[in-house]
Amino acid sequence: MASRAFDGPQKDPGIALVLTILGFFFVAGLQYFYLGKILKGILFLLTLGFFYIGTIISLFTIRGETRRVNRQRLFGLR
Repeated sequence: MASRAFDGPQKDPGIALVLTILGFFFVAGLQYFYLGKILKGILFLLTLGFFYIGTIISLFTIRGETRRVNRQRLFGLR
């Protein structure tokens, strides 16, 4: 019997980056909703991306976050 280690397609780092950039103009936190980090997405939404400082930091860290989520999904942790 095969184990189900990977659930669904991987998250695309390019889409996550585009959603981060959209956070400057429309709704902050979309990138975290996309990655399945709902609580962090709500915090960004309510605080305008931690007053845009968090959104700026996300521009540099979102690719690593996406790789981390994909790795967790691969091993069935998320």
